Formats: sequence, C-alpha cells, structure tokens
Amino acid sequence: MDDTAANWGVLAAGLGLVVLVATETGVVGWMTPATAIGPVTARQVAAAGFVVAALVFSLVRHGALGRRQAGLGATGASIVATLATLIAFFGPEFRTGVEATVGLAVYFSVLAGSLTVALGWALSTGVPNDRLYTVARALSVATGIGLAGFLVGTVFAQFVVLGAAAGGLVSAAALKGGTVTGPTYITLTIGIGVGFVGFGAAVASRLDRTWADLDLRRPGLHDIGYSVGGVVVLMLALFGFSYLIQALGLEAARSSVEELAREDPSFLLVMVPLAFLTIAPSEEFIYRNLIQKYLYDDFGDLQAIILTSAVFGVVHFGQYSTGTPTQTVLSLLLVFVLSTLLGLSYLKTENLLVPVFIHGAFNAIQFLTLYIEITGNPAI
Repeated sequence: MDDTAANWGVLAAGLGLVVLVATETGVVGWMTPATAIGPVTARQVAAAGFVVAALVFSLVRHGALGRRQAGLGATGASIVATLATLIAFFGPEFRTGVEATVGLAVYFSVLAGSLTVALGWALSTGVPNDRLYTVARALSVATGIGLAGFLVGTVFAQFVVLGAAAGGLVSAAALKGGTVTGPTYITLTIGIGVGFVGFGAAVASRLDRTWADLDLRRPGLHDIGYSVGGVVVLMLALFGFSYLIQALGLEAARSSVEELAREDPSFLLVMVPLAFLTIAPSEEFIYRNLIQKYLYDDFGDLQAIILTSAVFGVVHFGQYSTGTPTQTVLSLLLVFVLSTLLGLSYLKTENLLVPVFIHGAFNAIQFLTLYIEITGNPAI
C-alpha cells in the first residue's frame, strides 16, 4: 500500500529507536543521571513508545489496520515517547544538588518523536501524499537555508579572523580552542554578517528574486509606528519574561556574549552599532525576507512565521546550550517569541527595514543594559 505518512512514520519511529539503542553502547550520550518512571527509566518508556509507533505504521502499510485507527495509535505512542524524553530531560533539575549532563540523543529523540506525532496525525486525518511531499520539501529547504547560512557565515568569519590576525589586529588563539577576546568576537560578528549576506544573495538568485523582492523602502508613518511599537512590545516581553522566571526561582541561560562580557565589557559598546549594521540586517534578510517569504507559498501567513521562528531558534541553540535544560529552553523560548514578533512586523508592513530596526534596537538595548550591569557605569 502506497501511503507516504505510514512509510515516513516507520522511518521516523525507527530513527528514534535507533538513537535510543545507540545510547546503550555509548555511541551517543543520554541524560545523566537517568530519570525513572516507576520501575522503569524514562529512556525505556521512550523506546517502547517508538516500538509501538513503528509497529502500528507497519501494520497500516500492509492493510492490517485502517488509516484513522493506526494514525491515532501511532500518534498516542509517539506522544508517550516524546513526553518520556522530556521527563528525562527535565527530571534531574528536580533533584537537589544534582548536576545534569545532556547528551545529543535527547535532542534527536525529541525530533524523532515530534516527526512521528505529526505523521501519525497526518495519517489519521487523511492528509494526501502530495501535500506531505510539499510540506516536507518546503520545511527541508527552509531549514537548510537557515542552517547552511549559519554554517557559511561561521566559516567565512574564521577566514576573516585569520586575515585580521595576520595583520596583527586580533588574536587567532580562539580558532585553536583558546579564549575569545572582545576584538575577536567583534571580528567574528562582522564576518558572520558578511557571510550571511553573501549566502543570502546566492539563495535569492537561485529563487529568482529581484531587488524589488528585497522589500527595502523609505519607512512611512505606518512603518515607523510598527517599528517603535515593536521595540516597546519586545522590551515589555523581555521584562515580563525576566520577572516570570525570577518569580519561579529560575534563570535563563547565559549567552556566549554575556560570558565574554564578564571578562571584557568594553567590546559591548562596539556591539551596539553592529547590532544595526551587521547582526539585524543579515539575520532578517535570511530569516524574514528569504525563509518566511518562501514559506508563504505552502503555508498560511501565521504558520510561515511560526515555522521560521522554529528555524531561528534551532540556529541559536548553540548560543544557549551551556546552561541547564530549563535555562536553555527558557532562553530559546524568548528567542522564539522575538522571532515571531519580528515576523509579524514584516507581515504587516512588507518593509524589511521594520524588523531590521526592531531587531537591532532590541539587541542594542541588551548590549547597553549588560554593559551597565557589569560596569555599574550608566554614563556611556
């Protein structure tokens, strides 16, 4: 029986099961310490969920089960596997004095579980095969653009740092595992921005985009209103987010920028203009102008914004992955909210300068606030 959802469901559930089996041999790391759910561990429950999901998907492929019943069963089993993985992820944080180590297998298991849930639901609701192919292609291209852009920008930045080091402007020690200095971070930021724009230009050409598609025009009163309002809303969201996690006795993960600023806060003053000149323009070009507009063709406007924000969060994962599981998730949630608001501002104005300004102002305020917090000097 040619059923794309069932075929892909077997693969997704199998991926989750393979990842979990691989943790037994130490090929990939799991959570340390392990979290128990009654007499068994969370990892064992997750593995059982993937086994059941794979079995159900296989039965519908051979006509032994109806699509709706099989889809609901696979969805339920996949939800169990995903929830068990999340319990393993957060479990150690509820134990006093326990320091958790997060392995890559946990993230792969969540990814496999999410895919399996989606495919089970698609099977139960009768999503056509051609729609699944369209969605898979669109999401693959969007994610590929986001991740490849980050990779190209990072690699290009390494060469920029090497060139600057050869000229005696910065230290290249960071490229060999040494400590990143303020000037090196600034150089990396500029290099990543330039690499992002270059990669984005190549993608735009591939997508047959023109200068008119860049959506750059002089802001009108409508654009200015959204720009100012967007900054205000984001700052209120940031303050509300900070208050909430403090009230809960939690804290967000420190970003790599904050860790470096504790050693050398002066570079933050240079990062303020760079927020407007490199960080915001390059990221908004990739994520809003390229990815979000690309997804408009296959999804609703709000869906395109949410999916773009998910890609945006994945790319920023490494920046916050050094914290505890709760810290990492909370920080990425804030990044997701930021990206969603930027996407909405772009949707409403169709002017790329609006999310660029909001993004740049938000980052600039964060840099200035961090500088004042560390130095105690409000005079800038």
